[in-house]
Amino acid sequence: MVAITEERVGFRKRGLARHARHIADAAADLVRYQFGSLPHVQLLLTADTNTLADVAARSELALVEGVTQRAANKELRLARRNARGKAGTTVLAEVGVLVVVNLANVPDKASVNALLVHEFTHGHQLGAPVAREQHLAFCAHAFGVAKLPRRAVRQIEALIDQREEEAYAAENLATRLPA
Repeated sequence: MVAITEERVGFRKRGLARHARHIADAAADLVRYQFGSLPHVQLLLTADTNTLADVAARSELALVEGVTQRAANKELRLARRNARGKAGTTVLAEVGVLVVVNLANVPDKASVNALLVHEFTHGHQLGAPVAREQHLAFCAHAFGVAKLPRRAVRQIEALIDQREEEAYAAENLATRLPA
């Protein structure tokens, strides 16, 4: 079951938020059926780009110990800059994963379906304990807490690209969801 919350969803996007709440469990079931287990998923629906960036960045910053305030501020600025035009993101949370969906950048219900399947696929990818540890090590490297060898960084970046391709391919499952 997907835990769903809403934050800063305006009047114009309430229909998409209602649709996302309605199909979230079905999308999670599709991903489970296709790929396997899914960790605990927290879904945050918003229509504000800054909320998407702040919540996602703070979630990962909270998991890495020893991040300086300067590095945290830099990460928050970078997250806000990179969130422009972004419809969703999946990050690690204290328990499981956090999926943040920016409904302001989603045009219709079919796109909501594809986005949820895409992000839940990322949730599956990050759900394995080994993948979680690897991602936390990469975050610690990105936040300046612990240094990773260049070879390891390149391998993780290649893995991230591979996971993105897999998630885009999984969007075809969204056609099975009601639009």
